[in-house]
Amino acid sequence: MGYGGYLTLVNGSPNDLTVTGQHAYQMDSWSWPTISAGKSAKVYMEYGMKGNTKDDGAEAYYELTGTSNKFSILARKPSDYQLTISLDGLATKTSAQGSSVNMGFRHDEAVNWILSTDEAGQFWSNSGATTDWMQQSLGSIGNRTLKHITMPGSHDAGMSTFNPGTIGANFANTQAQYLDFYAQLMAGSRYFDLRPVISNGQWVSGHYSEVEDSGVWLGGNGQSVSDIVSQINTFTATYHELIIINLSHTLDTDNNYKDLSQDQWNKLFDTLKGINNRYTVTNPGSTDFSTKVLNDFIGNNAGSVFIFAQLPSGISLGDYANQGFFTQENFPIFDSYSNSNDANTMESDQLQKLKDNRAISQGKDKFHILSWTLTQQPEDVLNPDRAIMNLGVSVNNDLMDKAFNAFTLDSFPNVLYVDALGIRDKPVVFPYDKVRSGLATNSDLASLAVAVNNGIAGRNTAVTGG
Repeated sequence: MGYGGYLTLVNGSPNDLTVTGQHAYQMDSWSWPTISAGKSAKVYMEYGMKGNTKDDGAEAYYELTGTSNKFSILARKPSDYQLTISLDGLATKTSAQGSSVNMGFRHDEAVNWILSTDEAGQFWSNSGATTDWMQQSLGSIGNRTLKHITMPGSHDAGMSTFNPGTIGANFANTQAQYLDFYAQLMAGSRYFDLRPVISNGQWVSGHYSEVEDSGVWLGGNGQSVSDIVSQINTFTATYHELIIINLSHTLDTDNNYKDLSQDQWNKLFDTLKGINNRYTVTNPGSTDFSTKVLNDFIGNNAGSVFIFAQLPSGISLGDYANQGFFTQENFPIFDSYSNSNDANTMESDQLQKLKDNRAISQGKDKFHILSWTLTQQPEDVLNPDRAIMNLGVSVNNDLMDKAFNAFTLDSFPNVLYVDALGIRDKPVVFPYDKVRSGLATNSDLASLAVAVNNGIAGRNTAVTGG
């Protein structure tokens, strides 16, 4: 047996990716398919272990059918296993024609090459950083409604660290994100699930749940809200993107985990008023802002932070409605997680819900959250290897092939909603005493969102108005 891994090729262009040739020496597996427009393929390759393995090598040559654009995939083993994309005959927004993109290699796991073409005919890829991907995409998506744009999203976005809360809570069963709020923004996330709680008299992110209606709560705290406010402001001072924040699961953990009172909500809003560039409208009423186009928020080259709150019964915004805070009536969403720790169950459930609830041609286009998250079950809670972030990285790569291939011009999600955004490798490993530091990060999810906007939504004239 050789030493194998995968490369997922995502084709977000209007042209098929056609193999024009391939060659291998001492490779045990090297076979590349043609990939249709708007589809992807997860391809297995295997280096041979016989002879001088430093001689192992292979090439596959691709062209975009009907164009002169082409690239090559190269496998080499000079000292370690390597996969390289050679941009022989095309340039992307971040890589010049003729350049080489080192994709790395992961044993029995995948690395991703995501290629898409926008309405101007420019190529996008996941090589290099496109932190301000919304601004750079405005020529294509600026006049689309938010309901017709795909973006990465962060589940339990404030839980990028763990501060002890209840008995039984630890970083493995409480921390959902490896990157802090600012780093999630830099990795391309634009939709944030923020769960503010009061703990020791302070506003912090919380991740708490009641154990089977027993009155017993399990959970802990993450980043402070003041820290998150500061990180948002640091980001928007440089990058003029739209950030959507969904406030939910608010609790007073100092007072038997009760819902926040009106006075406490008001104090939370006062704290969040420290966020610069809040999107503000006088007397918003019941306006559905998901029907507004992206240019309405960031078309003037300024960042915009849209904050809506899932308010409990009896709580109102009052005058805060005129100060950059909205209710869920102002931003209706479809958000139904699978509550499963099994990848196949979750993925089938989420893709079926997308199919059932999202059909633009039939007027079924509520802002759709694709909850690509696994939920710990009782048998997982005390098993560090089944940490929330480990479960997250185990399924995030499936967005590149299983999910992308299920999206259609008529049915695609608005939020690719994940745990452990921006990393590929398990952050919780033996000896399980702490979260691993220094893991490599990536912005593949942002590139995938761009590929959906370019190669799937961008081919629907009902979306583009073309």
